[in-house]
Amino acid sequence: ATEERQAEARAIAGQSDAMIVIGDKHSSNTQKLYEISKKECANTYYIQTSKDMDYHQLRSINNVGITAGASTPNYIIEEVSKNVRNEL
Repeated sequence: ATEERQAEARAIAGQSDAMIVIGDKHSSNTQKLYEISKKECANTYYIQTSKDMDYHQLRSINNVGITAGASTPNYIIEEVSKNVRNEL
């Protein structure tokens, strides 16, 4: 599952103008997702909760990819997704 998530992150980041990686800063899984995403998309953000993101930075962005560590609660992912949609 971890390798699959990393492959998905690589594919999403490669097609995105900005990428948001959500997860605990101490999670090696999420850290790896961030590193993979950053290689594919220079404009990558690593956040733990929706409050960590300045969504105004996304105003001139056409498409934003989102990925999250395995232990990230769904409600956080949904909140970030909603805020991204509201900003674009």
